[in-house]
Amino acid sequence: MVSNTLRLDLEELLSALKRIRREHKDEPEYRKWRKDLPKDWPV
Repeated sequence: MVSNTLRLDLEELLSALKRIRREHKDEPEYRKWRKDLPKDWPV
């Protein structure tokens, strides 16, 4: 699991993912990456 590899607990991981989304949501590279994830993926 990503959180184990990065030595983060689940809340820290979700917080980091939310920050990335907030800071990069309008960038083409982020949008391309995000569209490859399932629509029900939590972040």
